[in-house]
Amino acid sequence: MRPHPIVTGAMILILIMGFLLAMSFFSQEEGTGDFQRRGVLTLIVTAVLCICLAILATAKFWFKHLWKKNSTHARHKQHTKHHPAMREREFRRQRP
Repeated sequence: MRPHPIVTGAMILILIMGFLLAMSFFSQEEGTGDFQRRGVLTLIVTAVLCICLAILATAKFWFKHLWKKNSTHARHKQHTKHHPAMREREFRRQRP
């Protein structure tokens, strides 16, 4: 199982754009501190968004009720029970 690909792609895109925007603010800094504050704020917002998207991308690992309905162990056990090889084994056990 993998993290959700669209959410992961959005997270990477936001991370790259946030860093580039913050670096542009830091490069425009002239000693007044205005652009530095904008750069720090941009980095904070980028970090919060990336953390939220990382949680969202891996939600199916954290919350089992979001998993696919037919991926239970009971379904696998039922399949094994009715498999032709298992029927043969049961038939051999019943024969003396």
